[in-house]
Amino acid sequence: MDYCTERNEIYAFLKKAYELVDDPCTDKIISWAPGGKSFVVSEPLKCSTDLLPLRLGITDFAIFQSYGFSKIVSGQELEFLCNDFEKGRPELLDKIGDRYVAESKAFYEKWYKPFQDRLKNAKTREEWDLVVKEQKEFFENESKERRASRLRTKSSPPAQSNGI
Repeated sequence: MDYCTERNEIYAFLKKAYELVDDPCTDKIISWAPGGKSFVVSEPLKCSTDLLPLRLGITDFAIFQSYGFSKIVSGQELEFLCNDFEKGRPELLDKIGDRYVAESKAFYEKWYKPFQDRLKNAKTREEWDLVVKEQKEFFENESKERRASRLRTKSSPPAQSNGI
């Protein structure tokens, strides 16, 4: 895997996303939240049909969550929060890319590489088929768990700060 290329692509996306949120021309649709530690999408449908495809090459907000953003739904608005995505601090975007690549690399090393190694060492068609079957089952279960986790997150109210 080429983690340097992956990191550069993530950084390019985050930079464009930052510029979109920071652009005063888009403030009626997407803008910084008060305090500048998150951004608010006031018109999610208009944003996903007009701005996201044009400015980011995407049609929904799912990629933000894969990069570590938390999504908060409040009425018709969406709010996204991520450590190091802050108004006036574009230099922090590197940290988000670094975190994502580190998590991606750890996942690859822990889960994908062992399957790859087992495939290389398979001596029979039966061994190969067994490894492929186990890998498929693992990733299907992993996907179900992520979906269930997202559903739990969506249905849970945001954590309240007690001011400490």
